[in-house]
Amino acid sequence: MLHSSYASFSGSEQLKADPPTSVLISNTFTIEFWIRPSKEQFLENEARSGISTFKNQPFVIAPDDDQVLNNTEASVAISVGTNGISIYEVGKNHFTPTLVFPCVVEEWTHLALVYHNRIPSLYMNGKFVKKGILSRRRKIVPHFCFGGHPSYGYFQGDLQEVRLWNIVRTEPFIQAFFKKTIEHVEDHMIRYWPLCKETTAQPVIKASFPTTVTPVDSDRKKLLFTFYIPSGGVETLNRQRFYALSESDIQCDFLYTQSGTGLQNKVNASVFVTNEDVKIKEIISKGSYDAIIVNTDYLLLKRLRHLGYKGHLIYEVQGLGTDKEYTNAYLKGHAHSYIKNYSDAILYPNTPHLINAFQQYFSSKSQFCFHNCFDTKQFHYQPLPKHPTPIIGWVGRLEDNKNWRDFLRIGADIIKHSSDIKLWMFEDNTLSTPTEREAFERLLDQLNLRSHLTIYANQPHAKMAEYFSTIGDSGGFLCSTSKVEGFGYAVLEAMVCRCPVLSTDSDGVKSFIIHNQTGKFFTLGNIEEAVREGIELLTDKALRETIRNQGITHIIQHFSPQEYAVHFKQMLSQL
Repeated sequence: MLHSSYASFSGSEQLKADPPTSVLISNTFTIEFWIRPSKEQFLENEARSGISTFKNQPFVIAPDDDQVLNNTEASVAISVGTNGISIYEVGKNHFTPTLVFPCVVEEWTHLALVYHNRIPSLYMNGKFVKKGILSRRRKIVPHFCFGGHPSYGYFQGDLQEVRLWNIVRTEPFIQAFFKKTIEHVEDHMIRYWPLCKETTAQPVIKASFPTTVTPVDSDRKKLLFTFYIPSGGVETLNRQRFYALSESDIQCDFLYTQSGTGLQNKVNASVFVTNEDVKIKEIISKGSYDAIIVNTDYLLLKRLRHLGYKGHLIYEVQGLGTDKEYTNAYLKGHAHSYIKNYSDAILYPNTPHLINAFQQYFSSKSQFCFHNCFDTKQFHYQPLPKHPTPIIGWVGRLEDNKNWRDFLRIGADIIKHSSDIKLWMFEDNTLSTPTEREAFERLLDQLNLRSHLTIYANQPHAKMAEYFSTIGDSGGFLCSTSKVEGFGYAVLEAMVCRCPVLSTDSDGVKSFIIHNQTGKFFTLGNIEEAVREGIELLTDKALRETIRNQGITHIIQHFSPQEYAVHFKQMLSQL
């Protein structure tokens, strides 16, 4: 119990949230609340389908006649009595308990219902207690009609602090925060009803309770994203957010100031390639963009203003420099005045060194920080014929920050333990310098790796799903040796394709990798440690399968296109 006041239900009242159903999320979400029931319920047997015949349940969150659901959809209803908790799914010709947990609930109790890919799990006072049955319906949505329904039954007891999240709230997060009040907008929170205003529920009324999430303007927006070159992680991000934002009625165009290999990855959007002022001015004049998002190229901020652009300019950074010291020097140096004077806001991923740097040097500037997105429906695991020997992969450019030298040294030492290992390197060979290329060739000969190495240059992005899947199924892994990563899309893509990852402990991949749970870390520059961790990935089959399974689950939970679109629209509404 968090508050001294709460909503009380005597067994004949109903409070309908307005709107009752959240259309933003489905299949994966978390509902939390504090409850004190005063009536028992009938505990039915769990089932995947059918229609319950018992109609007098104490539904604290009830089904509602206003819902229009087809044969593939269902909404969630929660019945809580002093003798247990039941989770029902309600839809057309479908009314069945998919999770039933007998227990004593007589004092104030915190409950969290976590749906993950249509499977419900129940937590009491921060502790996991029961997993339910996978739904047969393709779409499960949260629905909020508090107190009951005349056809199904009314709740008796007290209720407060109802929260809806669009992610899986894991046990550590539930335990850490369920006893704390909400004082500001929380990441991933969609709806919030405190129910602590000394209110008593009244019969069948519409109730719109305070929410911490600011309503988003529904008008169609038109955006332009800019970057130097269509290659690497930013090019991948632009395609991913095109799909995410298009689904939310936001038009996305792209401007690159030079050509690059990423142009082979087709996207159904306007993609401009020019560095000429006259052409750029024509693009922004005809485009009438609500906002332009300028990635990294701070000089372009001033340039766009001088070319006549009057809309919002957002300065975005995904990765910055070869180390944290460079990032700090960059932002407090020449770039500082351009970002301060010509941008309206700053956008960056949830990467610790970027967060610290921008908050230090631009504390008065509007800043937005949220995870990038990835559409696992477009890019995913593909079952292919198994490669006869394990493969260790690497993705990057032959440059200092991607740290190709350490990859070759790690590979050479692992081959000493297992001579059948193959190395696959994926690179954009248009971006390396002759000096770096020559150093690469020399080290190949010094380490005697030519017979083990295959180089894949400038591969189409869609093809990479096949390569990552093959590496994962071969018994191998992706090795990421970068000194600094702003986000690290290659790591994420490998995990989505069930390819385990061994990575340097770079800030940009800490959102993906939990050591020995969703991947493996090694200390930058410690070749011996990397070899030891790599050999464990090759030989410990149980750990390997755990990492493969939990890796893809983690990405699906935390980097959904829908979540990205919600954050992006909230950002636009606040500018």
